[in-house]
Amino acid sequence: MRKNLERDNDMLLPFRRFFHHRELRCLFRQFGYPVFLSGMALLLLFSGQKVSEAAQTAPPQEKTSPASNLPVSDDPAALQKRFQKVILDSLARQHIPYRDFAWLAPKAVDNDILALPFSIIVGAQKIVLPVYIINHRYLVTTPLLDITRHYAVVPSIPPPQPVSLFLPSSTFQLEKFPSTGPGNAPHSVIMFGDEQCSSCRRWNREVQDKVTADPSIRFTYIPYPQVTVHKNSLDAAIFEMCVYEEKPSSFWNIHNQLDQRVDLRNIAKAGLKPIFSGFMVQAGVPTPKVQQCIDQSRPLPDISKAGDALTSHIGVPSAPVFIVDGQVKPGYLSYDDIKQIFAQKSTKPAQTKTN
Repeated sequence: MRKNLERDNDMLLPFRRFFHHRELRCLFRQFGYPVFLSGMALLLLFSGQKVSEAAQTAPPQEKTSPASNLPVSDDPAALQKRFQKVILDSLARQHIPYRDFAWLAPKAVDNDILALPFSIIVGAQKIVLPVYIINHRYLVTTPLLDITRHYAVVPSIPPPQPVSLFLPSSTFQLEKFPSTGPGNAPHSVIMFGDEQCSSCRRWNREVQDKVTADPSIRFTYIPYPQVTVHKNSLDAAIFEMCVYEEKPSSFWNIHNQLDQRVDLRNIAKAGLKPIFSGFMVQAGVPTPKVQQCIDQSRPLPDISKAGDALTSHIGVPSAPVFIVDGQVKPGYLSYDDIKQIFAQKSTKPAQTKTN
């Protein structure tokens, strides 16, 4: 028993050192638990020089023979049990209050990559993060860690190549969200956007009008607020969806105002209500009804359900995310990019099919 505890302590030592960096503590004080938890990525999704330094400052690993390597099962349930201990131990050491830790359905990205997504509630925020395992052995972090050798750093292993995912539009309840274009249009574009996302705002200015004016495209916008990094994104998403609920014809006016006239990053929570009220007066939206919808957070279940459907299939991407004729394309897309995707043969690779 003592040897197991010593092994776990050794395994977590570089992580504990990293989590106590001054920069991460400042992140916690400024944004609270959700951003802190996202920032440390629950031991699993590191980036940047600080992590490499932390790994390099860990005690040197003793050479181990293949016979002394830790056995690893191919069973996802066994891997989940193993990683859950590491995750929850880290949360306990950091005194982070959490609840409702739950594993989501495992997803085989391809023959070599297994995604083990999980959800957890910290404070009032539900956070979903994936664990990626390559070749039943390598835990995807920066750097890679070998789970068969006490989480030792693995040198010079190339990262997996990006994969193309296919998600049919039937994955989402599109009738719940604002759309433009004919219902029988030959092409479909779904955008998951965040009103504080700079790339989303740029896309609104540069590309949205071209897409909505194209009669061959059925375009649907789904709010995808990145609540762990954008403090006002959820408020903006609920506001514009409440406008859509009460007066659908005014949605795009309000949506464009949010993207083009205000920078939500620099506005305190108390300053949002007068801004939203001004937009509603200009658009002729029934303010009392919309305010009641906002107070009740009525659109939140639909927003959460769509976001959960997306993340359960492809992990936790940053906004924007586009689904163009079923093909998942994270990041900014120009109108030419979209037309080029249309021109490609609409085939669904067998190795990237999602359930």
